[in-house]
Amino acid sequence: MKHITFLPLAILFLSAGAVKSQAPLTDSDVATSLQALETANKTLIDSQKKTLDALDALDQNAQQLKAFTKRS
Repeated sequence: MKHITFLPLAILFLSAGAVKSQAPLTDSDVATSLQALETANKTLIDSQKKTLDALDALDQNAQQLKAFTKRS
């Protein structure tokens, strides 16, 4: 029972230290951050597309293998 009450307190304690005052961001800072996020997202999407293509090819090969095993 102590773990249940300890966990929310630990989360509250750790998250309270993460709050810091920051200088306001300029429009160019925001634009630069958004461009960096966009580039990272495109890279991630390209990686995911390659993975999906590889999985599709693997699935097609598995289907062919199933068809060949049923014939024999």
